[in-house]
Amino acid sequence: MARARTFVVPYVLSLVVVIAVLVMWIIYAVSSGSRLAELAHRVGASGPTWPWVILGVGCGLLGLLIVFITHQLARSLAEYRYSRKQEEFVSSITHEMKSPLAAIRLHAQTLEQDVTAAERSESVGYILRESERLGRLVDDVLESSRLVAKKQSLDLQPTDLAVFLSTFFSEIRPRVKSHGVELEVEVATGATIEATEEALGRVLTNLIDNALRYSAKGGRIHCSADDFGGWVSIRVEDEGQGIPKSELSRVFDRFYQIGRERGGSSGTGLGLFIVSQLVEQMNGSVRASSHDDRPGAIFVVELPIVGEAV
Repeated sequence: MARARTFVVPYVLSLVVVIAVLVMWIIYAVSSGSRLAELAHRVGASGPTWPWVILGVGCGLLGLLIVFITHQLARSLAEYRYSRKQEEFVSSITHEMKSPLAAIRLHAQTLEQDVTAAERSESVGYILRESERLGRLVDDVLESSRLVAKKQSLDLQPTDLAVFLSTFFSEIRPRVKSHGVELEVEVATGATIEATEEALGRVLTNLIDNALRYSAKGGRIHCSADDFGGWVSIRVEDEGQGIPKSELSRVFDRFYQIGRERGGSSGTGLGLFIVSQLVEQMNGSVRASSHDDRPGAIFVVELPIVGEAV
């Protein structure tokens, strides 16, 4: 809060001073019409309208100054908010990395001891899973930076969506199951879309990871793909806490974390931002919603169809 005051106070004080000067100038000009007429006469101007011209010029200049100060205030506040988001991101990514690193270290120390084959296998499994988690965190950071810099666009290729989804869901199902969550899949599409398998896989992985983050053990994640018109709709739905309506418009912002105001968020705030940017590069759209009558969040990705799979 102290830093916020440092940003705001000088501009607010300047704005108050300029507005006070403007009010005083209007009061003076209205109550001293004869003096302004005399001033106009001295500078070689005459006529009953000149006092009002002088009043208007003064008000216009002060008004421009007010607009400039307001613009600078808004710009400084935006920079401050972005700076805060970056600080929160650094804190979040540090926290997210500490957990898998601690798990890897613990199980590596376990492997140094005399353990049974079953214990060794369990520790190796933990190390591999946490290493993959760290890898995904690093990939998210790098991908986010690439998307913001717009250094490279996707090399879109015709992709048989049904074939891709069959492979993708079979590979990710064990990871979802390891969280104690059931993955339900319904694929009813024969569409070919313009995409890259890497980008499409990252989009779905981030959506499922987001669903896992807010799903309790014993919960379900339902994924489906259907054609409608010239589009294919990919839907990821969970049974978690849902998304408050006040946050729906911000969930795809960079660094934004669902539920931060309630103190229940975790993560880096990059996953859904990456989803929105990659979907946009694939000429599609993504939207988020929540149920009104039961818990859960819904994410729908819509991509244009370029042909039917053979």
